[in-house]
Amino acid sequence: MKLVSVVVATYKREAELKNALESLAKQTYPNMEIVLVDDNGNDEWNSKVSETVEVFRNRYPMIKLECIVNNSNQGSSKTRNIGIHSANGDYITFLDDDDIYLPDKIRKQVEFMETNQCDYSITDLILYNEDDKKINRRIRSYIKETTVESLRLYHLKYHMTGTDTIMFKREYLIQIGGFAPIDVGDEFYLMQRAIEEGGKFGYLPGCEIKAYVHTGDGGLSSGDGKIKGENALYEYKKTFFDQLEAGDIRYIKMRHYAVIAYAELRRKNYVKFISNALKSFLASPCNFFTILKR
Repeated sequence: MKLVSVVVATYKREAELKNALESLAKQTYPNMEIVLVDDNGNDEWNSKVSETVEVFRNRYPMIKLECIVNNSNQGSSKTRNIGIHSANGDYITFLDDDDIYLPDKIRKQVEFMETNQCDYSITDLILYNEDDKKINRRIRSYIKETTVESLRLYHLKYHMTGTDTIMFKREYLIQIGGFAPIDVGDEFYLMQRAIEEGGKFGYLPGCEIKAYVHTGDGGLSSGDGKIKGENALYEYKKTFFDQLEAGDIRYIKMRHYAVIAYAELRRKNYVKFISNALKSFLASPCNFFTILKR
């Protein structure tokens, strides 16, 4: 039975981290290790993580849990890469410290990877708010072909992401270099690398993950860092425009401005919200209303 490494990067979360680790303890796949990387760079939070780890190890001595402590805050991509290079598994997957796996997540994805001899795979993703209510779902039903060209187009348009959903063969993840040294959009660039390298891709329909969206989060997901990162990502996508059809380009533009509009709305910058929402609508009116319904 192949060993699976679950890389968990944590930063300033206590109760959520405990829930994430508990969800790993409930996995039906027995051959698993947890690589927890503490990116707090803060004595107070380091102590909290250490206490959580001690309690977990005492409660679940049969589960290997390695805890690595960064001396200073490194950011999500570097922290995950530290976890990757410390992992021993044949397969590597990820769990954000505020999300949880349902019990069959690892087992189902490993079985799928083994059956189809995949180098990497993704599943669907369902997003929840802090009240545990479903607020969005990312169903990958658009995936019809798995050529590099098709996957590239799907990814540029729809983002085949959600770090929790991704599983890699360890050697393939090392081959593509892990996460790019950037914290906003790091999972997008990781998947882009995986696609361009030409490894065998697999899509496993269904969702065995609960990913949470937090209101009032002032971090990279909602502030200046988010907007700068999205603008940089859009500039990257534009380098592929000469390979795309006009309708696909319009969709990518529409999605970009919609994301910026939402970020501005979260910052209560209503003028910029309206401006970017209008740009999104004008880029592709039909798709604009479709994306609003999700």
